[in-house]
Amino acid sequence: MEINVLKSERIAKIWLTNSEKHNPLIQNALKPLFEEYKAKKYTVAVFCSGNDDLKANTSYLLRNNRSN
Repeated sequence: MEINVLKSERIAKIWLTNSEKHNPLIQNALKPLFEEYKAKKYTVAVFCSGNDDLKANTSYLLRNNRSN
């Protein structure tokens, strides 16, 4: 788990690996973090690693955006 806090924007970004996003201990550890940052009036964003092919999906998005 990686936590990046942007104080000027009041945002806490939490990054989870594939194994962490399915781990109940990690999920339970997030609850106190949410409460902590909520009390500080921060927005909390949780990002989870995916399983798809990043290169193929990025290529598709670029091609799709170019045609529009």
